[in-house]
This record gives sequence, C-alpha cells and structure tokens, in this order.
Amino acid sequence: MEKAQEERLALNEALFRDVNERIREISDSFGQKDATYDFLCECSDPMCAERVVMTSAEYEYVRADPTRFVVAKGHVLPEVESVVDRAKDHAVVEKEGPAADIAIRLDRRF
Repeated sequence: MEKAQEERLALNEALFRDVNERIREISDSFGQKDATYDFLCECSDPMCAERVVMTSAEYEYVRADPTRFVVAKGHVLPEVESVVDRAKDHAVVEKEGPAADIAIRLDRRF
C-alpha cells in the first residue's frame, strides 16, 4: 500500500477516534464505570456506521496506545494492522510501519 493511501486511511481512522473520545468523555460524566456504550468503528472506511459496544474502561485500554484502534468484526486491514485483542463484535488492532507513525502523529493525546 502506498504512503499517500495509508495517510488517507489514517485520517479517516483518526476522525472516528476523535468522535469516540467525545463519547468516552460524555460516558465518564455519568460516573457508571461498568455501563456499556456504543462507540464508532474506527476503521478506515469513511462510510462505516458500525458500532461496537464497550465500557469506558475497555475503550481506555484501546486508547492507552496511540497505534491502537477498535474496529467492528470483519473490518481489519491486515496490510497495515495486526489484531491484538478480540471480542464478540469487534477487534482491537495495532497499526504497523508508516501507518503507526501516522496514527501517533494524529493522536491528540500524545
């Protein structure tokens, strides 16, 4: 995959990640640590509307590493990421190579 294409895909993923950050912030305001919330799939497809159900703490596990994203089942791109964890409706993926560099650069937390 060429670098320009990887960057375009990473920009899409970063947008979904930013939306999920707001969902996590709002969910934290409810103060219910065990409650589940619908987070957006953070895959590279800009038309994706899939949701993944997670607790705020589960999402925080994903966000602890700027190269990790949560994607709906079947949305993994093995060319640029590897699966590091699975659940019934989603996978946690870790970007590799240039895609990882882009993910780190676009992460507002780091």
